[in-house]
This record gives sequence, C-alpha cells and structure tokens, in this order.
Amino acid sequence: MTEQEKVTCRKCGGEMKSGKAIANTFRPSFPDFPGQTIGVTMSPGGPGKIADCLKCEKCGYSVGA
Repeated sequence: MTEQEKVTCRKCGGEMKSGKAIANTFRPSFPDFPGQTIGVTMSPGGPGKIADCLKCEKCGYSVGA
C-alpha cells in the first residue's frame, strides 16, 4: 500500500488496517398490521456473522469495508 492509499481513522487519525468484525443479523419480530401480510418489524437478534472491516490500529474503531 502506498502512502497515498493509506486510510486514516476519523476518530483518532491512526492507520486503518484490514480486520474482521461480528455483524448483527436480524429476525422478524412481529407484524406491523396484525392480520395482514405486509409490514414486519425487524429486530437484531440473529446469530451474527463475520464481516470484513477496516480497523484502527490505535483505538480499535472499525468501519465496514
């Protein structure tokens, strides 16, 4: 990676490196309009999944890649 390609952390200015994170997954919780088939509220609570991200080497802040 060249000097121009380096990405810096927006929180502390540290260098962002490739990493992994656990991403939330969602599941339907209840119908918005009982008795109808449209509209379902989604809530976090699934098993989660591993996702690629960029992580700050100084403070640990991460963003989706």
